[in-house]
Amino acid sequence: MRLHQVLVNLLGNALKFTEFGSVSLQVTRDAALSINSDAVLLFCVSDTGIGIPEKQQKTIFDAFAQADGSVTRRFGGSGLGLAISSQLVQLMGGRLSVESTLNIGSTFQFTCRLGIARQQELAIAQAGPIVQGPPMRILLAEDNPVNQMVAIKLLAKHGHHVEVVTTGLEAVQAW
Repeated sequence: MRLHQVLVNLLGNALKFTEFGSVSLQVTRDAALSINSDAVLLFCVSDTGIGIPEKQQKTIFDAFAQADGSVTRRFGGSGLGLAISSQLVQLMGGRLSVESTLNIGSTFQFTCRLGIARQQELAIAQAGPIVQGPPMRILLAEDNPVNQMVAIKLLAKHGHHVEVVTTGLEAVQAW
């Protein structure tokens, strides 16, 4: 779940700040750092978006920090995503970093150490029962389109009906 949240945030930001060009995700295994039953993976999210000025690159992982105020006005967001992602990556034994050039694009990369399950463990995990209650009607208040899409697909997969709004006021009105 931690890895999923980090990737959704980084890819969501890359899509948000890239009007033209491309966004890519590359994952490679670092065999030199892999130990025993653990694998170290290197994740790179690259875009050809607006880029980040060099002096702001040092602060974008701080809570409520964004490159500048015009970014908030133009693209929205709270300035918490990268701070949370950085903390989650640290919990997975890695470090989140950025390389960026203004008007060229950005690359965010991090490593994380993941355990490799033995075949017997996989068979046991797959055989476990999935407990699911009756379908629910869910009101989702989320302003990020990527997060909306992920939540809707996950909840609909379990038979739930999801209504999406983008603000707290809309949530109160919809309720």
